[in-house]
Amino acid sequence: MKRLLALALLAGYSLVVAQLTLRDPEHGRWAFSFADRLATSASSGRLSWDRTEVLANVALFVPYGFLLRILLGRAWAAVLLCVLISAGIELAQQAYLPTRVPTVADVEHNALGGLLGALLASLLTTFGRAGSPGRA
Repeated sequence: MKRLLALALLAGYSLVVAQLTLRDPEHGRWAFSFADRLATSASSGRLSWDRTEVLANVALFVPYGFLLRILLGRAWAAVLLCVLISAGIELAQQAYLPTRVPTVADVEHNALGGLLGALLASLLTTFGRAGSPGRA
C-alpha cells in the first residue's frame, strides 16, 4: 500500500515538474515568483535570485528522492535515478526549448535534492522500524 501511494504521488509530482521545467518559462512564472518572494521574506532580503534558484533546484528534487527511495528501497538507486531524470530534463531543454538555460549546475543541485530526499526517507524508514512493535 505504501509503495502504491508513493507511485501515485510520484506520477502526480512528475506532471508538476514537467510543467515547470519542460515548458516556456512564462508558464511557470507563478512558481518562480513565489519562490523568490518566499526566499526574500525568509532571508529578510539577503538572498539573491541566483541563490534562490539554487535552493529551488535542490528543493524541487527532494520529493523525487524521497518517493523513489520508498519505491526502490535503496537510497543510491533513488539518487542515481534523480540524476538521470535531471540530466534528461536539461538535455530536453537544450534540444527543444531555446528559451530555457540548461546547466550542469542544475543537475548537481537537483542531485543534492534527490540525495536529501532519499536520506530523509531512509531515516524515517529506520526510525519507523525501530519504533515498530516487537522490536527492541
